[in-house]
Amino acid sequence: MAKTKVDTNTAWSNIFERYKLLHQIRRDGYVDLSADAIKEVDGKEARLMTKVDFRENLPTIMRDEGLSILAIKNGLYRIAKNDPFIDIEERISSPIIELPSPTTLCTIDPFNIKSESAALDLAFISGMCAEVFQEESFLSVRGRLRGELEFSLGDTPYSVDGVQIEVDGGYEGKDALHLVEAKIGFRNNINIRQLLYPQLYWQRQLQEKKKVQSYIFYLQNDIFRFIPYIYDGIVGYADHAHQKVFRFKDQTRDFSLYDIAIDQSKIDTSIPFPQADKFDKIQDMLFSIAKRGSLTKEELHGEFDLVTRQIDYYLNVLKWLKLSTEENAEITLSTEGQILSALPFKQRIEALATRVFAEPICHALLHKQTLPKERFEVYKVYSPSTQQRRVRTITAWINYFKEFSQQRNLFTIHSS
Repeated sequence: MAKTKVDTNTAWSNIFERYKLLHQIRRDGYVDLSADAIKEVDGKEARLMTKVDFRENLPTIMRDEGLSILAIKNGLYRIAKNDPFIDIEERISSPIIELPSPTTLCTIDPFNIKSESAALDLAFISGMCAEVFQEESFLSVRGRLRGELEFSLGDTPYSVDGVQIEVDGGYEGKDALHLVEAKIGFRNNINIRQLLYPQLYWQRQLQEKKKVQSYIFYLQNDIFRFIPYIYDGIVGYADHAHQKVFRFKDQTRDFSLYDIAIDQSKIDTSIPFPQADKFDKIQDMLFSIAKRGSLTKEELHGEFDLVTRQIDYYLNVLKWLKLSTEENAEITLSTEGQILSALPFKQRIEALATRVFAEPICHALLHKQTLPKERFEVYKVYSPSTQQRRVRTITAWINYFKEFSQQRNLFTIHSS
């Protein structure tokens, strides 16, 4: 008889119950679990069940018990009581270094970067990498490999053998090998597997011939951000004090939020009114879908530092803006979403703002006008407390666009 389809959290609860994992962890400090044992319980593939790039991706039972899961061999995973995630600060306190936009390149648009590899290539070509690494270097490592390494987290030893290790960019100079883990968009934490595994592997390969230094690299809208990762023998940390931040100079466009006219047709009022405060994550989700063509909610959960219900909130914003659709559990971009995601950076921000503030409630909040009760009734939102939560979301968006403009001199933003 075919097994009943279950979600990942339920599947992990069933696995813990079947194998009495909590008892073993409390007794021995950790437990090793094979891919076959994971699949045996509910039929779900181990590679999907064990993809935990961010703290928010942890199954509920692991999050509640303070547990983690890390690969130690191909098809074997260690579950233990520790926290293998590195926290990243969203606020950028370092000065932003402005660079002239490359004028000789036709194949890379510095204001319309769609992939991690393109972002890294542009960072190298423009001189960002030389400034960060403080030496001339050359791309010598990129892609996947398998290797051996050893480390400990708290009292838990890890002897890793044959696990897949991936490097987005490795640049070798005279004095050091510089390893970079790249992300499009901000994430508030990252699994050490993406940083520590490559670093320890290459330290073992180089045998002290050269220093190995790792960096977390974020392209946050138009800002290129390099944050050194320092391994302290335990978990390691993001060295925000020594991060370097760049952006390309560009001309201000003549655009104002306050000139946007009301146009309800840009919004799908059958979708719940937004409750998703981080507007940058809305853009990041748009790009993830554009890059992959289609995604499921489960796959989106694996890419973002969001819990499951928040994935729904942010995805609903894209549907509300008529930028994405969902059919048979597959999420794709609408025609409008495809067009918008392909725009250069500034035009894309303006197009998003135009869709948001054309909506009557958002328009009224931007202009600090009184909200007629019937505006929310269109969305069947009747409770005053629920209305206030929705207002807080739009207020956060207004602040986002204003701060974004002021920091980057992106477009004029004045009240009419």
